[in-house]
Amino acid sequence: MNIKILLIASIIFLVSLTRLVPHLPNFSPILALAIFGGAYLPNKKTVFLIPISAMFLSDLILGFHSQIYAVYGCILILSFLGRTIQNKINIRNLAITGISGSLIFFIVTNFSVWLGDNLYPLTLNGLIQCYVMAIPFFHNTLISTFIFLAILFTGYSFAEKKYQFLKKI
Repeated sequence: MNIKILLIASIIFLVSLTRLVPHLPNFSPILALAIFGGAYLPNKKTVFLIPISAMFLSDLILGFHSQIYAVYGCILILSFLGRTIQNKINIRNLAITGISGSLIFFIVTNFSVWLGDNLYPLTLNGLIQCYVMAIPFFHNTLISTFIFLAILFTGYSFAEKKYQFLKKI
C-alpha cells in the first residue's frame, strides 16, 4: 500500500472516531469523509472500501440500527460523488458536492425511515410527514458536511504543499 492511500485511510479512520464523541443529531463527518475519500483515493476499491470500513468499525462500538443499509448506500453514493470531482477540486465543486450529498442523504435515509420503521403511515401524506419531521435535523447534516469538507480538503491541501511527494503519488 502506498503512502498516499495509507495517509488518506488514516485520516478517514481517525476523523470517523469523532462519531464516538457526544454530538448534535446528524452532526457527523461521515458524508464529508466519503466525498474526501472519493476525491483523493486513487482506485475504485479503496474509494468505496475505506469509508464503509470506517463507518462499520465505528458502528461496532455505537451499535447498528434499522437504517444501516440506507446510510451505507449513501456513503457509497457520496464516495462516487467524490470521484466526480477528482482532479477538479475547488470551492465551487465542493459546495455543489456537499449540498448534493447532504440532500441525497436526507432523501434516501428519510425514505428508508418512512418505508421501514412503521413511524409513519405508508401513504403519500405519511411520506410527506416523515420528510417534514426530518427538516430540523437537515441543517446539522449540511453544516457538519461543510465544516468537515473544509477541514479535510484544506488540511490535505496544506499537506500536499508541505510534502510535495503526496501530489506525485
